[in-house]
Amino acid sequence: MKKEIEHRELPIQLDFVDRLKKLILDWTKQNEIRLHRVECVVPFVLTDKSLSVWLFYDTDKTKSDYEINGTNEIVKNQYLHLLTEVNYPIDYLKEVTFYTDSDENVKKNYEGSYFYRLR
Repeated sequence: MKKEIEHRELPIQLDFVDRLKKLILDWTKQNEIRLHRVECVVPFVLTDKSLSVWLFYDTDKTKSDYEINGTNEIVKNQYLHLLTEVNYPIDYLKEVTFYTDSDENVKKNYEGSYFYRLR
């Protein structure tokens, strides 16, 4: 693994994030969970194993309801499960963190820009 890191130009996490976005969005749609968007923030330091996953629900109320009724935890656990299914490195799994927000908040407070929201 160390030799592989030495020869990589981009973080390993980037090999997985796009595929996982599609998988989790498909899963939430099938389960009638109103997940609007997923954004991932990956450090550009090869030795940093972190991955920040932002889950954006459609409205502030949906976000609040899902935090109260446990749906948000179910989505996080499914995301982690999907990571294991696509062979995400085990030592990277413990560095995955989740944040939640809503599309409504992004539109209201960040001019609709996810770029501004994630800064």
